[in-house]
Amino acid sequence: MPLSGGGKPSFAGQYNRHLDEVRSLLRTLDPRLAAEDEGGLTVAMDMYETEHNLVMELDLPGLEVSDINLTQSGMVCVIQVEKQAEPPVENLRYHCLERHFGKLRRTVRLPDMVDPAHIHAEYSRGVLRIICPKGHERRIFIKESKSEQVFEGTEKQ
Repeated sequence: MPLSGGGKPSFAGQYNRHLDEVRSLLRTLDPRLAAEDEGGLTVAMDMYETEHNLVMELDLPGLEVSDINLTQSGMVCVIQVEKQAEPPVENLRYHCLERHFGKLRRTVRLPDMVDPAHIHAEYSRGVLRIICPKGHERRIFIKESKSEQVFEGTEKQ
């Protein structure tokens, strides 16, 4: 059993180790989970839609904005955080230990209605809010070609 600084068992360390083992087993049973959020705790999220935006809100209490890494690649947003454990306090006996620490990660596939070029985020009072403006359908102008060009890969008949 892991020990804290005072020589007493660290229940937080043992709990997180068991939680990681369970997640590892679940990823083994369903490989799709491994591709989504490999190796991290997940972050609770609410997602809702307004007239103009799709909004995601994630609870990240006790963190500084500089601790949060938010990336976007195409239509996928990835939220990553390294939440540091608090140093152990001497002469404590926990009655309940539910707060997590370690690597937190959440991968979100954005719906097609979102305009990925205009996503922005804000962090206030422990809540990360990601605002995804909805894209507008646009009509694409089709230019009629007067010449009888042969397009690459097609044959002229």
